[in-house]
Amino acid sequence: MAPSAISTIINNSSTSDASNTNATKPTTPILPLEAGLLKKFEAPLADVPGIARAFEVIYHSLALTASNQFLPTPIRALPTGEEKGRFLALDLGGTNLRVAVVRLYGGDGLKVCTQRSWSIPEHFKSGAAEVLFRWVADRIGDVVGEYLGDVGSEERERILSEGMELGITFSFPMEQTTHDSALLMPMGKGFTFTTTNDLSSLLKMAYDDLLSTTTPAHPLPKLDIVSITNDSISTLLSAAYLHHSTENTRAAAGIIAGTGTNATCLCPVSKLPASKQPTSGPSTGAILVNTEWSIRGTAPPLKPYTTTWDVQLDLENEKPGFQPFEEMVGGRYLGELVRLVCLDLFSNVPKSQLPEKMKLRYGLDTRLCSAVEASVNDDEALSLLQDYFDPDTSSTSSTATATTTTTGEDPEGWKWDPPSAASFRRISTAVSTRAAALVAAATIGVLGVNDELKRHAEKEVLVCYTGTVLEKYPTFRERCEGFMMEVVERWVVEGRIPPAPSGKRRAVRLAEAKDGGIVGAAVLAGMVKEGRT
Repeated sequence: MAPSAISTIINNSSTSDASNTNATKPTTPILPLEAGLLKKFEAPLADVPGIARAFEVIYHSLALTASNQFLPTPIRALPTGEEKGRFLALDLGGTNLRVAVVRLYGGDGLKVCTQRSWSIPEHFKSGAAEVLFRWVADRIGDVVGEYLGDVGSEERERILSEGMELGITFSFPMEQTTHDSALLMPMGKGFTFTTTNDLSSLLKMAYDDLLSTTTPAHPLPKLDIVSITNDSISTLLSAAYLHHSTENTRAAAGIIAGTGTNATCLCPVSKLPASKQPTSGPSTGAILVNTEWSIRGTAPPLKPYTTTWDVQLDLENEKPGFQPFEEMVGGRYLGELVRLVCLDLFSNVPKSQLPEKMKLRYGLDTRLCSAVEASVNDDEALSLLQDYFDPDTSSTSSTATATTTTTGEDPEGWKWDPPSAASFRRISTAVSTRAAALVAAATIGVLGVNDELKRHAEKEVLVCYTGTVLEKYPTFRERCEGFMMEVVERWVVEGRIPPAPSGKRRAVRLAEAKDGGIVGAAVLAGMVKEGRT
């Protein structure tokens, strides 16, 4: 991306339509101190194609040598779109638990029936795994009980007699040799379990305990765990179910960009060592791999662009050095990076005068950064910051003169003003734009592993996605897609990948996998039941 384009992103971070006159208001000039801070986040934007190439190289190496990345799964194919059935689906992520009943209708699509979502209480993340899964089992019981109350008596009795088939999406590393079992590996996203656990056994034990407490008035069915898979794989399967590969498009990979990040692709078996290759079935072709691209093996391409704030965030984290990529792009961390940068920007302000949330680790929620970037002008950004950091004074006029500025102090205390609000928005945009560029580069690197860009030059390559950062963060998806196309076009010019036929433009597009974790869990369960994996 050209330097001028980079400056445009940083200085015009509004997501409003250009016809909105408020959106075109000039913002506060950038002072030298702030300009120096912003420049550190602009560095990777100048060579996204080079970073993508570095990711491709490291991914090939990790596929061959890493025991905790590019993990093989028992899946060798994408869904046909003809899978049918009713399945209970569970999606356990870094922030939320979702449980639903999903009906697959084959060529007629699908329906997500009873669905509920819960935030995972923080104390479950540092306790014993058994305690977390007892809570998960209780939530399954809530959804199943609600569904049984909604269906007719005949279906209710059939479910209670036959049980329900369960597909699970689990957003953490795991080792798998069969569809219905998974050995948990070290977890991130704030989870600190240290023992090795079998996911299927944990959930079965917890749900069986729940069954032992049910009464005839409120019965629950037995559960049959049919399939377990990773969130990125569920994303690809769900989108592939609804958007089959055609003569013009091809579903090639799945990525997650939410609280954390991950990716999957069909990887040629020839690029994997013997220890990762299938123990049954053909020894050729491809298998779906869980890249776990967020953890330490992916660090080398990031090192030239790692800032002092990245280092500080990592050192203060639960597992320093474990997830360097996720800490630069994950929704859990973007707000914390912005907070750390702001502390340096406001370094001339006595710390005692700064808002309390600004002084607390993870006191700045990424959702605030998202809202501020979406604001149409500095005054609206100011109002959002006042509401978040100092709600007692948020009624003050946004045009009033603050008691101090970003470079001074006042005995009455520091308050947000239009210049500091403008600085916050620019910093937030710089952090999120770097994240979009790195996700784009990493994604193209994955497509380099499965050779999707070297083949199918005539097709639009679909990268299926889910996660709140890509889904909800203003223009994040558009920025990411733009960086991806920049890499593809550069690689065509350099001869790394073939051009599209008849002078057409090579195309890579992000395709949303709505409810990917839930739908993908049900789709894989359907594939397993029909023997199509």
